[in-house]
Amino acid sequence: MLGAFGVRGEVRVRLETDVLANLEAGRRVYVGPSRTPTAVVAFHSGVKPRLKLQGIETREEARDMRGAEIAVPLTEAVPLPDGSYYEAEMIGVRVVALTGESIGILREVIATGSNDVYVVRGPDGEVLVPAIADVVQGFDPERRELTVELIEGLRA
Repeated sequence: MLGAFGVRGEVRVRLETDVLANLEAGRRVYVGPSRTPTAVVAFHSGVKPRLKLQGIETREEARDMRGAEIAVPLTEAVPLPDGSYYEAEMIGVRVVALTGESIGILREVIATGSNDVYVVRGPDGEVLVPAIADVVQGFDPERRELTVELIEGLRA
């Protein structure tokens, strides 16, 4: 999300990713509701991360972008190490128990600080699944299926 304007046409950003390589200079991001492709000229991480985008030269141009969303499609995102997946890859996958029982569809990922929590909606309602090794047993991206071990108190 693009935030307040800065000097030299830089924009402050609220990061919703920890894969900062997707924002490096030379990469392409898509800005606003029209998803306008825009080249990243420079990225400055830190407490107040900032992006310098191609074509944004003045404070006024940067200010006009306030509140705009920036995105990187999965097809253009930096590949992750084996066993790691982008949140967008997880949304919509089937969630099943080790027993084969269907739990539902993963609809949302909540970042809690210590670990993510998967919001799964199914025939028995909503189930919150902690994304920890004791619970998540495997993910098959081809089958779009996440296997979990149900633990006491996991079901509503």
